[in-house]
Amino acid sequence: MTDSTTSPGARSGSGEFAAGSPSLSVIIPVFNGAGWIGRSLGHLLAAIDVSGFADVEVLLVDDGSTDGTVVEAMAAFEGRTNVPLRLLSQPNSGRFAARRLGLEHAVHPFVLFIDTRVFMDHGALAFLAPRLADESQQVWTSHVVAATENNPIAGFWQAIEHMAWRRYFKNPRTMSYRIDEFDYYPKGTTALVAPRDLLLEAFESFDPTVADWHKVNDDTAVLRFVAERCPINISPAYSSVYNARTTLPEFVRHAEHRGTVLIDGYLRRGTRFAIPIVVVLLLTPVAVWFAVRHPIKFVILALTGSLSSALGARALGARPADARVLARYSVPFGIAYLIGMWRGTRLRILALLQKGSDRP
Repeated sequence: MTDSTTSPGARSGSGEFAAGSPSLSVIIPVFNGAGWIGRSLGHLLAAIDVSGFADVEVLLVDDGSTDGTVVEAMAAFEGRTNVPLRLLSQPNSGRFAARRLGLEHAVHPFVLFIDTRVFMDHGALAFLAPRLADESQQVWTSHVVAATENNPIAGFWQAIEHMAWRRYFKNPRTMSYRIDEFDYYPKGTTALVAPRDLLLEAFESFDPTVADWHKVNDDTAVLRFVAERCPINISPAYSSVYNARTTLPEFVRHAEHRGTVLIDGYLRRGTRFAIPIVVVLLLTPVAVWFAVRHPIKFVILALTGSLSSALGARALGARPADARVLARYSVPFGIAYLIGMWRGTRLRILALLQKGSDRP
């Protein structure tokens, strides 16, 4: 069910934006985002004000929130007259469905996906606007920085990024990549800008491999579709800040979720990580057996692995503080992530069984 409204006093104020520039629909999927959505919108609106876009609308897609998300979002737009806020709602169906609903209702040719915990840099959209006229620069994934001040856990994700996407982070610069380099560079729908028509096509062609739409990987498969058709651009000048979970229980739950969606995103033919994923899954029973039979040796190996990962991240340019956090949280992350991978594998098997039962 959809309920579309406009925030009080809001209207399309295109006269305040540069004539002839592209126009933008911002789509924000949110589930129980109170405490974050207001701050995220504040940063977004500040970036819009200096962006130079011809026209901008914001679509907030409420994915069945039960807190004060909508009220907080409306408050962020109080007194705004140049950027309309459109509210859409649906029963809790997951981020993929929320984004697809936003795409169906967006009216502008370019779309920005942004998440609740992401703060857009002030000049990010101003950097982007004049470049979208170039067909080779119409898709942008954000250069993401984790907010580590007062939240050292966030440094874990920065260390991981330096290891996984070292080709970029060893020398961050304005660049682009295509499908042949897709698995070696940062990408995500955290703050993605792309043509609406292209995203609609990508979403319509999306074929989940797991039996739960809450656990699909909406980043990887959609962006792989995009990268097969046009380059994906990234630059430190198009940057945003990600606010990670701040407590160990939240961190562990998030790690488990990431492990689950990894299966749908990367256990696909032709991906860089498909074979390592299969190897890890096959070795899991051996690791469990070894942990039960030799617990002390297993703990020593786990701690050695944590230290090695930290040294590796440091060698690849991660900050010393981030490398230390990586060492400290590698074990709980690894356990939660592996549990998530097996949960995703179970959902993959269920999906295969469902497809088999649907055959005549």
